[in-house]
Amino acid sequence: MATIDPEIKTLDKHALVRRKIHGFSVMIGLLGTVLLGLLYLAAVFPSLGQWKEANERALSLIECSGSACDTSKFTTDLESSSPDYVVDSKTRYLLNTPAPTKEYPAHFSPLDYIDIEFIAKFRRPASYNTLDGEVWRLYSLPVKLGGTALEIIVGDAETAPSNPLDIPPSLIGTVDEKLRDEANKIAESLRNKRVRVFGGRSSPSVDGFLIVNAETHQVINWGPWLPAFLGKEAHFPTPGFLPYVSEGQLYIVRTDARGPLLATSLVPLGSLWWLTGTFGFAFLSLSLVTEALSMRFLRGYFAMTGVKALSLGEALQAGEGQSVEFKRGLSEDDAKGSNVDEELLKSIAAFANTNDGVILIGIDDQGHVKGLRLDSTQRDRLERKIRQLARSRIKPIPALQVAFEELRGLLIAKIVVARGEAPVYMIGGVVYVRDGSSDVQAQPEDLMRLITEYAH
Repeated sequence: MATIDPEIKTLDKHALVRRKIHGFSVMIGLLGTVLLGLLYLAAVFPSLGQWKEANERALSLIECSGSACDTSKFTTDLESSSPDYVVDSKTRYLLNTPAPTKEYPAHFSPLDYIDIEFIAKFRRPASYNTLDGEVWRLYSLPVKLGGTALEIIVGDAETAPSNPLDIPPSLIGTVDEKLRDEANKIAESLRNKRVRVFGGRSSPSVDGFLIVNAETHQVINWGPWLPAFLGKEAHFPTPGFLPYVSEGQLYIVRTDARGPLLATSLVPLGSLWWLTGTFGFAFLSLSLVTEALSMRFLRGYFAMTGVKALSLGEALQAGEGQSVEFKRGLSEDDAKGSNVDEELLKSIAAFANTNDGVILIGIDDQGHVKGLRLDSTQRDRLERKIRQLARSRIKPIPALQVAFEELRGLLIAKIVVARGEAPVYMIGGVVYVRDGSSDVQAQPEDLMRLITEYAH
């Protein structure tokens, strides 16, 4: 009865191959997802270019001298989209602010801080001469919403290029009453909803309004533009592109500069959850499909990877044994040489069932190098014969490689056989295992060991 040497550690090739295929599938899934991401960015790239042009056009329409800026051309330009933010980095004066919608709140938190001291100057309605040559009537109202202190500032343009009808002095009192009334309406709306209006916009009958957290100085709601200054907490973005997430939406932030002026636009890419789901589904699908196809068609390839076969010199020095087998040659006549071919198949199956091994054809049992006299055509024929024998006689088909090497001017055929990842490999229903330098028929305990290894 033949048994396998217990000191010989048999690799759990089944689990090893599955790990390799799993790693390969994950890599393909990642590469496919990255490619999908690049294609998605390529699709939105025209939008990035469009907003870059919008930023540069806006900056070209604004002329600044010292702390004063002329925005008349910018505010009356209807030919192109406006940036979300335009700010004078020297004075921190906001020349333009976002016009958010419920779908795209368009808040960029580094620029969403307001100078509260400026707002507090208008507890009573007062006129303000802006740094861009306009005159605004402003009024601010402090309110409490729960435990949060808020500042509401509303305003009407007395004189502005975008407003062709100036407010006459006789109507200032009426305007002031309207400002107080609208500020109170906004405050009441906030109290009733008990939620932030972040990104949403009501439609008060004033030219502009702003709601700010009085404690953090952060903007709660951008209404239509009115004069305001950035708070000290605000940070100016670096010109160029920047990914940004706000209110569950993914944006690319584009910033351009011209002197002290900065123009910043938010380009929406889509819902972060939608994008995460889409790319996650793509990754999972690609990984699963790749794993299924690899298990079906590439198991042999992955079984061969990592096999450490002995070189010719090492095999000769070690001699025939648990991982080395010598063969004088193969028959050229299948009918006459069937026993020689059968012995080769037994060795291949035995290695596949037991451990990685190398079979050298052209060396006799005593380790004498005899060599093979084969031209290139005969080499190809011998390789095809070896593969055909393995495919047709051994079930399932074992993973092997066939190569030809020269040693001292003599040609040797080298067959590297990987320990298989199937439970057993059989020849005509018979299982062979490697026992030292012999290929022997497996005994019940050998079969039990092979099945147990596969199960683990």
